[in-house]
Amino acid sequence: NSRCIRPKVTIGSSMAKVTMKIVFGLLVACAAAEHHAGPRPALLQRSESNLLAAKEEVVERTYTGRASVFDVFRAMEDEGVKRMGERPLKLLAKSVAAGVCVGIGGILCSGVGGDLAGGNLWEKGAGLDRFIFGAIGFPLSIALVAVTASSAFTGNLALAGAALHAGKCSVVDALYMLLITYGGCFLGTVWCGMLSAVCALPGAAACVAISAHKLELTLLQTFSRGIGGGLLISLAILLATTAVRNHGNIADIFVSAFIPISAYVASDFEHVLANFFFFAAGRFSGEGAALSLPKMAANIAASTLGNVVGAGLIGGYLLAWANGPDAWLGEKAVTAQVMEAEAAKA
Repeated sequence: NSRCIRPKVTIGSSMAKVTMKIVFGLLVACAAAEHHAGPRPALLQRSESNLLAAKEEVVERTYTGRASVFDVFRAMEDEGVKRMGERPLKLLAKSVAAGVCVGIGGILCSGVGGDLAGGNLWEKGAGLDRFIFGAIGFPLSIALVAVTASSAFTGNLALAGAALHAGKCSVVDALYMLLITYGGCFLGTVWCGMLSAVCALPGAAACVAISAHKLELTLLQTFSRGIGGGLLISLAILLATTAVRNHGNIADIFVSAFIPISAYVASDFEHVLANFFFFAAGRFSGEGAALSLPKMAANIAASTLGNVVGAGLIGGYLLAWANGPDAWLGEKAVTAQVMEAEAAKA
C-alpha cells in the first residue's frame, strides 16, 4: 500500500536556495523600512465625523447592543487602517505567525483528509471525503489567526478593500500592508511545508497528489477558483468579526470560520496561502521532484490575482459599498437615519 510508505526527504537545492534568498530579501527590506520609518500618514489617524459617531450610538440603542452589518464593516475598516499603521517588522512577524497558522491547518488537513479516497479526492463519488478534507484543518487555521491577532494576507485583502471604500486609506497604504503580509505568510507556510516533509508526517505524501492536481488546472481555472476561495475567506472574516463585535467567545469565532472555510476547501477553490504550503510540502518530499517550479509559480500568480478579486474587490470593497450609507447621499443619509431614530424615541 503506497499510502503507508514514508516519503523520502530530499530537499531540492534549487528551491531551497530560492527560498533562502526570498527570506533574506524580505528581512533586509523590512529592516531598512523599519530603520527609516517615521509616523504613518496622518490620513490613517483621521477622526470619525460626529454624524457617524451619532449613528453608532443609534445602532447601540436600536439593536440593543447587537452589531449590524454596517457596524461590522466599520470595524473591518478600522482594523484595516490599524494594520496599515503598524511598523514593518511587527507587521512581518504577525504575518509569519499567520502563515504558520495556515501551515498547521494544512498539516492537519493533508494528514487526515488527504489520506481518504486513496489520496484522490477529485474522483466522482468522493464528495463525502472532500467534505471531511475541508472540515478538518483549515477552519482551525483561521480560528488561530483570529484568536492570536495574526495578520493573514487574504483576510487583509478584505480589510483593505473595506478601508479603501471608506476613504480611510490610500492605495499606497494598502499595498504597504499587503506586500509585507504576503511575504510573511509565504515564509510561515513554506516553513510548515518543509517541516511536514522533513519530519515525514503522514500528510507529506498527500501534498504531492494535491499539488499535482492543482498544477493540472489551466491558469483561467486557477484564477476563477481563486475568486471563489477569496470570496469565501472574506466572508469568514466578516462572520468572525461579527462574532467578536457581538461579544462572542472562541467557540463562536470557530463556528463562524468553520462554515465558509470548510466550504471553500471542499468545493476545491484556490487559496494562495494554502498553495504555498502544499507546494512546499510536496516539492521538498522525495516524491515531489516531478512538480514543476515554473508551473507552481504560474499557479501562485493566478491564485493570488483570483484571491485579490474575490477577497479584496468583491468581499471587501463591493460588500462594504452595498452595506454602507448610500454613496451619492453621503452624510445626508446618516443624518436622516439619526433624525428618524431620535423622532421615534421622542
